[in-house]
Amino acid sequence: MMFTTLQQLCDRTDSQSGAGVLLAVSLTLQETDGVFEPSLGGDLSDHLNSVITDAYAAAGELPRISVSRHGNYQVCLQQHPALCQLEQEVMQHLTQVKKEAEHLRAGLNRYSHLWESDKMTAMEEFLTYGRQLGPEELEADVTPPTIKDYRREMEVLHTLSTEVTHLDDVITLNSWLQVDLRPFRESLLSIIYDWKHLYTEQLLTSLTDSLQQVRHRGNDDDDEEAAAAVSSPLRFPLTETVVLLESAGVTLPEHLSAQLQEVMSL
Repeated sequence: MMFTTLQQLCDRTDSQSGAGVLLAVSLTLQETDGVFEPSLGGDLSDHLNSVITDAYAAAGELPRISVSRHGNYQVCLQQHPALCQLEQEVMQHLTQVKKEAEHLRAGLNRYSHLWESDKMTAMEEFLTYGRQLGPEELEADVTPPTIKDYRREMEVLHTLSTEVTHLDDVITLNSWLQVDLRPFRESLLSIIYDWKHLYTEQLLTSLTDSLQQVRHRGNDDDDEEAAAAVSSPLRFPLTETVVLLESAGVTLPEHLSAQLQEVMSL
C-alpha cells in the first residue's frame, strides 16, 4: 500500500507523465508583490508532506505478524530504500514546480512599476515636467504637459490594459500545478484604471476651466478655442480634449456636455 501511494504521488507530480492537475493555487496581487495562495514555500510543501506522513502513519496501525519483532511497520517502511527514493523524487518534483512558479511570478513583475510607484508623486512630476522623471534625474526643466503628453501616457496605459486583459485565466505548470491568474489580473486592471483616472480627471478639470473661460468671453473673440488653449498651460483645445476623453472611454458629465453644446453654438 505504501509503495503504491508514493508511486502514484511520484507519477502525478512528474512533468512528463501528463496525468493532469493535482493541486491548484491562485496568484494574488498584494501591496508589494504577487503572492501565491496557498503559499508554495509552506502550505504546498506541508500538504505533500502530510500526504506522505499520513500514509506512513496508516502503516503504523498494522501490528507486526512476526512475534520476534516489536512495534509496527512504520519505522521499517520509512527506512526502506525504494520508498525513500520515491519520497525523494516527489520532493524533487515539488522543487522543480516551485521554480517554475517563481519564474512565472518574476515574469509578471514587468508590471511592478504600476503597483510600486506612488501615484500622487508621479502625477505631480507629470504636471511639472510633462513626464515622470527617471531614477537618476534629480531635477529637470519645468515643462507643463501638453495634450500630446496626456495622449502618450494614456496610450501607454491602454496598451498595458490590453496586455493584462489577455493574460491567461489559468496556467498549468509541469503538468500538475494549476495557477489561477484571475485574482492577479483583476487587481492589476484595477490599478491601471486608477492610473488612467488620474489623467482623465486632470483633463476634465482642464475642460471645465476652458468651457468656463469661453462662456465668459461669449462672442467677443473670433477663436474662442485658441484663446482657451493659450490662457493657461493646463488648458487645452476643447475638441482635442473631448476626443481624448472619449477615446479613453470617459462619458462627459451632463453639465459639461450641456456647457460644451452651449459653447459650440456661440
